[in-house]
Amino acid sequence: MIESSVTRPSVRATFAAIGSILLWCWSGVCFRKGSEALGDMAYLAFMAGGGALTVLIIQCLRRKPLSDLYRIPVRVKVAGFFGVALYTVMLATAFGMADSGDLGQINLIHYLWPIWMVVLGIILLKDKPNIVMTLAGTLFGFVGVIVSRNLDSFLRSPGDLVPYVLALTGGFLWAAYSVLLRKWRIPEEKGGTAFHFAICALVSAGIAILKGQWSDMPEWNSAALFWVLFGAIGPVGLGYYWWEIGVKKGAVNLIAALAYFIPIGSSLFIGLIFKEAMSAGLLPGAVMIAVGAWLVRYGNRDVQ
Repeated sequence: MIESSVTRPSVRATFAAIGSILLWCWSGVCFRKGSEALGDMAYLAFMAGGGALTVLIIQCLRRKPLSDLYRIPVRVKVAGFFGVALYTVMLATAFGMADSGDLGQINLIHYLWPIWMVVLGIILLKDKPNIVMTLAGTLFGFVGVIVSRNLDSFLRSPGDLVPYVLALTGGFLWAAYSVLLRKWRIPEEKGGTAFHFAICALVSAGIAILKGQWSDMPEWNSAALFWVLFGAIGPVGLGYYWWEIGVKKGAVNLIAALAYFIPIGSSLFIGLIFKEAMSAGLLPGAVMIAVGAWLVRYGNRDVQ
């Protein structure tokens, strides 16, 4: 009985993290579907704002102080503006403006961020990486992007490079934010995700005004409502909330291993829902990026 009472919370927390991984696999689909329904920034305003509200409601149900959601160090607020709010704006814009056939590659370029974390760890944390494993993982990651486009398509420039640049830059910002939290030794509960997504909602709402998306917004329908609620409660709200529980109380090694499923799972969902995005190399490329991220992580496990 004693052993059961000790292990049961860890099991629940591990399943919470698995739930967040599955929800995050839907992020790209949500960004694209929401963009088609309401406009990219208008949708993100609802998605991010609804996600922050979801965490607020959970905090009330748990009878935890609401001040905990915004009482965070100033430097974390500043870093989170770039690493969470601006990062999400960039990613939503990339998915919203990309050609349907490029959605898979946009998604995978974004998931090069574990490699950027190691590079930034060397610079900011003075980490001493395993050079062979780091180079091998980096090579796997970039070759995975090539494979995902198929060689013939890769040799031709995309019609619009802006979504690729946004996805790549956004992933870099997220990696920088994650490394800074480690450098500053910020505990998970002080990460301020709800606060940052509230800021993201305000920023995206302002951009939507400049783009005229509020005045030109299509009429709401059941599909638009579904993607707003699912995106807000799922990937943004419960996704980050469950992840925090998992990394604090769950089986961390198992969670870290399962997290490498995200580029594969997200590519699968994108390919199934947006048929033009399912190239022959999409899933093999996703697997290569996941393997590359694992190699980088494994080779630097002593400094992570």
